[in-house]
Amino acid sequence: MRKFLAWFYPHPEAALNLHWQLTQLSLLLLPFNTLLGALLMFLNSCALWKQYANQFVQSLLHQLLLILGAWMAIIALFADRKDFALLGLVNFLPFFVAFIAQSFLFRSVQQLRQFAWLLVMPSIPVSVLAIGQIVWGWGFHFKVLSLFGGDGILVDLLVRSQGEPYGRASSLFYYATILASYLVMTFTVSFGLWVEAIGFSKSVHQDRPFPLVLDLPLPVQQLIRHPIGRQTGLGLLVGLNTTALFLTQSRNAWGIAIAVIFVFAIGLGWRKLMAFMGVLLGLVATAAFGNEPLSSWARGLVPRMIWARVNDELFLDRPQASLRLTQWRFAAGLIEKRPLTGWGLRNFSTLYESATGFFVGHPHSLPLMLSCEMGIPATIVFYGVVGSIVAGSIRQVQVHHLGSRDRTVHLTITIAFLCCTAFSFFDVPIFDARINLFGWMLLSALWGYANTPDSKSSSQESS
Repeated sequence: MRKFLAWFYPHPEAALNLHWQLTQLSLLLLPFNTLLGALLMFLNSCALWKQYANQFVQSLLHQLLLILGAWMAIIALFADRKDFALLGLVNFLPFFVAFIAQSFLFRSVQQLRQFAWLLVMPSIPVSVLAIGQIVWGWGFHFKVLSLFGGDGILVDLLVRSQGEPYGRASSLFYYATILASYLVMTFTVSFGLWVEAIGFSKSVHQDRPFPLVLDLPLPVQQLIRHPIGRQTGLGLLVGLNTTALFLTQSRNAWGIAIAVIFVFAIGLGWRKLMAFMGVLLGLVATAAFGNEPLSSWARGLVPRMIWARVNDELFLDRPQASLRLTQWRFAAGLIEKRPLTGWGLRNFSTLYESATGFFVGHPHSLPLMLSCEMGIPATIVFYGVVGSIVAGSIRQVQVHHLGSRDRTVHLTITIAFLCCTAFSFFDVPIFDARINLFGWMLLSALWGYANTPDSKSSSQESS
């Protein structure tokens, strides 16, 4: 096992090396095997807690998070459906524990760069499968250790032909929205790495661009390490993620991806790209919401798949109770009745079904869900902790006097986390353990670096 882990990047501190290598392995496993990837991450986190618990609990932010977890457990005991509320704690408490432990491992900007590569590499097969299931109708169910014809316990890889729901790419994830939330993260990170490669193409950096130190043929190693080869490879990866993200037909993901492009384009002064994106958005808006004859003209240029999805014309016959606005109004009513303690985690579903006769798993907005299920004060503490981490991490960029290259990597991780947060404002993907863990790992990377005052940038370039 140790020989295999030696393929991964070492940690700058020898005492944390094994933990860091196990974290890297679990990140690579996670998109393909929830059980092995998440279990390895949580066991690794528990081992870190056993060794460093005294240091962990000294942080005020960690104390707030642990108090919040205790408060959520108390609220669960007074919920209408205690069984649902206690089960709902699984989506939060273990991730609090993992977040605190994993943030202890991040000590340098170089680790942030390694982490970024570990996030995007698995997106290659995930995106290929997403494209294949829609374009070529790929479909399979590979199971290992399946009992009585059920899902595989050890391995369970399911790709539905034409996706789930039909016509929307879902790849190895059980629903298109979950895949979209994953691709929002990987698209952002791959785009940031591509920007870094373009901006610093005049010098060849000696750090390995991939997470595994494999004995690749020398010509392949030279191609990977060469700036032009890295730019081309990352450009193809961005295109692959973009195509798969588009095929999910998630308006939420489309909007966030466009915002990411604008953020980078504004920061880099890419006026032509901004102009092109502006014209493209104008055409789509005209096709979706414009008046005749402009709308007909625009629809001749914009595929129906895009404008009819934007204005929801593809799903006009949906029940009223399935609409987000209906769910948000109902959630707001629940908050008004119990603003302090909420109704208990996972209780929204039963309350909504009782009132409307229609089942939905959540109100399609994480802030609303948290407010109605665990109360406004707990929600404020939750977002206060998250917001302070992001703000503190951004402040540390100035403290550490990072060079331009390192600032790009740090900014990329920050934007990726903010994209995940923005996605959760219009959907709740945290019920998928993989997505939930990826989000907390992004936050761990930011907090770990911000909480390491002696960390130094790996690059000496000036901005």
